[in-house]
Amino acid sequence: MRTVKEEAPNPAFAYIAGRIDKMLVPTLLYFLANKPAHGYGLIQMVNESGFSEIEADPATIYRNLRRMEEDGLVISQWETENTGPARRAYQLSPEGHQALDYCVQLINDKVIKMQTFLEQYQREVKEI
Repeated sequence: MRTVKEEAPNPAFAYIAGRIDKMLVPTLLYFLANKPAHGYGLIQMVNESGFSEIEADPATIYRNLRRMEEDGLVISQWETENTGPARRAYQLSPEGHQALDYCVQLINDKVIKMQTFLEQYQREVKEI
């Protein structure tokens, strides 16, 4: 039986799979699937959500957004319409939506494995 990790259609997905436990990339993809956002807003959303295992400092968020853009998962453009400095707005590309679906599959697979472990523990170890 092939696993979701083995069926990754894009090399960027292997990067995601290797870091799925930290939940940062899936969380960024999730928020960007809802609506385009700026880096600062994403930092706030990630930290307030509790989804990610790490605190989202600006350097980490922007590094991941750059990588996601290089991998074709997000698209960005500078917004210069408002007063103040220009800000970069990020949105998901079609490939980014596929990456989010892939993350959901990986997370679901992990949840199933963890649930199986907990059930076996309760049955075989806790009962002793």
